[in-house]
Amino acid sequence: MQPQFNLQRERTKNITFSRYRNDKCLFQFHSQLEIYFVDEGEMDIFVAGKRRRLTAGQISVALSYDTHEYKTPEASRSAVLLIPQDHCEDFLVKIKGKRLRSPFITDRDVCERLRRYYFLLRESGDNLLKKKGYLYVILGIILDSVELEDNDTPFDTSLASRVLFHIAENFSSISSPAVVAEHFGYSQSYLSRYFKSCFGITLGRYLSVVKLKNALRLMREEKNDITYCAMESGFSSMRTFYRVFHEEFGCSPKDYLKAEQK
Repeated sequence: MQPQFNLQRERTKNITFSRYRNDKCLFQFHSQLEIYFVDEGEMDIFVAGKRRRLTAGQISVALSYDTHEYKTPEASRSAVLLIPQDHCEDFLVKIKGKRLRSPFITDRDVCERLRRYYFLLRESGDNLLKKKGYLYVILGIILDSVELEDNDTPFDTSLASRVLFHIAENFSSISSPAVVAEHFGYSQSYLSRYFKSCFGITLGRYLSVVKLKNALRLMREEKNDITYCAMESGFSSMRTFYRVFHEEFGCSPKDYLKAEQK
């Protein structure tokens, strides 16, 4: 399955803290920095092309627009710290044009320090100066603890974000990648190359996947028939819908829903 732009998280402008039990996060990406703490049990974690099973006390870091996915093999408790770009501009300057050689932090002492400041940050309340101080300590520890390497495909995050937002909010009325390119004043060939260099997927394929996922959401509501779901999601014909669905899932919509219910 192709990664999905998390529009709900993208709209979050504040530092947020979440706690989960037996978490399962499907393949996604967003502009916020995401620090994931495994509190109990084990988690299978995929970040930016690298996969590892982390145990209690260990941590993963997803930078802006890193694709990531979390799965609980048996049982787990975990916590997530989301940091919007506006809150970590100095950190972003430090890592500009770079990426993490490994997104996983397993050193016990480092993890314990990060966890301690995570709790202090979470409990800092409305004291903005204290909050910023703890946040920068966390980011400083991460910089000291990870190895950076040159990113072969750096990109303009501002344009990337605007394209993703536009697709997320208008996918049902966008008939082709050419329409997206025209909206932003670029040629289709340029924007398509740019999009693939950013996210590893063509603009046309990504647009189809967004429409497909919306159709699936509608299909799970039993009152909707498949034709309605496909047309409401912006597919031009049922033939196109069935072709894209089979390419993505390797089965028909009905078979997919039956497998989900087992």
